[in-house]
Amino acid sequence: MTISAERNKAVVQRLFEVWNTGNLDPIEELYAVGYVADYRPHAPLRHGCDAIKGMIQRVHAAFPDYHEELEEMVAEGEKVVVRLTIIGTQLGQWGPLLPTGKSVRFEEIAVLRFVDGKVVEQRGLTDNLAALRQLGVAPTPRTE
Repeated sequence: MTISAERNKAVVQRLFEVWNTGNLDPIEELYAVGYVADYRPHAPLRHGCDAIKGMIQRVHAAFPDYHEELEEMVAEGEKVVVRLTIIGTQLGQWGPLLPTGKSVRFEEIAVLRFVDGKVVEQRGLTDNLAALRQLGVAPTPRTE
């Protein structure tokens, strides 16, 4: 594995610390000024470090016990792919959803691209349907 791939994996580990603690101080050190987050169609394109700060603040307001668990990580060249589990209890408003007091556990897969040791782009898929089902706002399929 290349030195840059190892360095990028270390940055991803730090990203988990930032998201889990809500500490915004290292954002500019980890994300590039021109950062782009693409989780469409479930979220609009987001640009820059201020967008990241806003996402972290909103998720911690909605889920005060928000936590991401790294399940898998693969790095090659300028890219790192992660599979993670998101866990939390919805005690605040999440998008249009009023607090439910219910806990969620759902998965996300993200591909992060790095330039000079900073994340410049992140594309991901999040199992929002699983989260909405656990919150009781989307139907759960019947098993027969």
